[in-house]
Amino acid sequence: MLVTAIISVFLDQLTKAIVRKVIITRGTIQIIRGYFQIAYAENTGAAFGMFRGQNTIFIVISIVAMGLMLAYYRQFKKNTWMKISLGLLLGGALGNLTDRILLQYVIDFIRVRWWFLRWRWWPSFNIADAAVCAGGIMLVLGMLKRLEDTEDEIQDTGDVS
Repeated sequence: MLVTAIISVFLDQLTKAIVRKVIITRGTIQIIRGYFQIAYAENTGAAFGMFRGQNTIFIVISIVAMGLMLAYYRQFKKNTWMKISLGLLLGGALGNLTDRILLQYVIDFIRVRWWFLRWRWWPSFNIADAAVCAGGIMLVLGMLKRLEDTEDEIQDTGDVS
């Protein structure tokens, strides 16, 4: 978990440092013109720019969430999938928390257009956001698998208590 978190934070902060240095001076970089670009944005809110200017609340929420992840980790010491998912969640939270504390905003820079949005731009995001999303999806899938395994055990033993 900690290795995954450290790698996530490192990649998040490295890419943000590169974006601050390069994109601010050069402007937006088109990776796939009209569909995928790197563009500097400062986000004082949460996902999709909601709740702008509530930095202190997000700092507190991030710290509480990281504490819960660390506490939850104890249940999954032998489950690599769940340790990686919690590591991604922890690393993503810590990456954005670092920005909030040091800069008072989060740097977002990845912009994509999606067909399911009728080719509109998805709100800008960063590596930490991607880590949180991937970790969250992995966590849900891991919990569903764990629930399925528990149900299989109950059926095998006939224990319904």
